[in-house]
Amino acid sequence: MWAIWFVTGLAAVLFAIATLFLWRDLRAAPRAWQLLAASGLPLALGGLGFAVRFWEPTAGPYLANQLYPFGPYLNAWAVSFGFMWLAFGLAFFTLALRAPRTGLTWLALLVAWVLAWLPHGVIGVGFAVAGSNQPSFKSYGAWGSDWPGFVVLASGSLILVAHFTLSVLGFGATGWSLWRNRTRQRPADPGRSV
Repeated sequence: MWAIWFVTGLAAVLFAIATLFLWRDLRAAPRAWQLLAASGLPLALGGLGFAVRFWEPTAGPYLANQLYPFGPYLNAWAVSFGFMWLAFGLAFFTLALRAPRTGLTWLALLVAWVLAWLPHGVIGVGFAVAGSNQPSFKSYGAWGSDWPGFVVLASGSLILVAHFTLSVLGFGATGWSLWRNRTRQRPADPGRSV
């Protein structure tokens, strides 16, 4: 168990250091870009939580596609997925603050965000169309019926709501400000009288 806390603690410290170095940039950024940048923070936090939640330390011998230091192969996938969300959240936070505030930056961030969430959209559509939802609801209900499970489910839900709220507000506000600035900078039509 010490390995989980050591590695995830180290990852959290590294994330915090990088984030703190960018705090001045966050405070100086326009409000719309602050919202967009801030959407990466709950995403990173959720990723770290995912890594802790699914890490089941195992002793070797390890075997490809079967057993890893993180546990069976599905656990290893989930733990590495969690660390990728941590990294993506940091990269998203950084780019929203440090990249040029242009329409191209906005578009690249939007495409990256859509690509990151695309598999989850496919999963959601799959469950809506062909899912066996009743057993899934029962499984989550049983898991959330005791307080540790409830805390994990509730905190995960709040983190997702925070991320999506900040993302929608951030993309909307930055897109609106870029569009407004573009229309203001457009030269007047010489054929029109003022």
